Amino acid sequence: MNRERMKELAEDQFIERQKATHIVLTDNSEMIQINQRPYKLILNYRSAFDTTKLAARFSSFLEKYDYLVGDIAADQLRLHGLYADGTNGVSRSQQISALEDYLFEEINFGAPYFVLQNMDPHPVVDDEEDEPPTKTRRHNGSRHHNSAAVSEKRTKVTDKPFKEKHGNQKVATKGSKSRRHFSIRERTTE
Repeated sequence: MNRERMKELAEDQFIERQKATHIVLTDNSEMIQINQRPYKLILNYRSAFDTTKLAARFSSFLEKYDYLVGDIAADQLRLHGLYADGTNGVSRSQQISALEDYLFEEINFGAPYFVLQNMDPHPVVDDEEDEPPTKTRRHNGSRHHNSAAVSEKRTKVTDKPFKEKHGNQKVATKGSKSRRHFSIRERTTE
């Protein structure tokens, strides 16, 4: 694919996503309805909130979050979901109290951003994804000592008769134990 074709496909996808998401601005500029769900615009730093970009990026998966943070970099909107403080089973980094950390660490310095509060969050059920299977750990205990990866063949070792390698060669010592003298005789073949 060439670059022009990629741009065309991206624009088509952008238009399709905009059609799938319905955004309605109410008389009060703070209240917004996205797919018949009420949201409140809490913060709009540097006029980052744009309905066309939000419509193109919004997904029904984001409806489960209590807060949505949108930031713009390179003319692209990035959405990040956060939960309300004190939500059970959610780490602190995923709660709204960590918004400042997220802004300092994840978005570009001075980049425009906005924060939407979901007034009616609901859990999104994924049919495809069930609970992930729990991992079991293997304990390196005594019960695994006899399990070998390869079966071993065991045979009894029999004593082989001793073969004299040095047939007629003899070593003799002369004298006392403190001083040894060796005499080596040549081997004679028979």
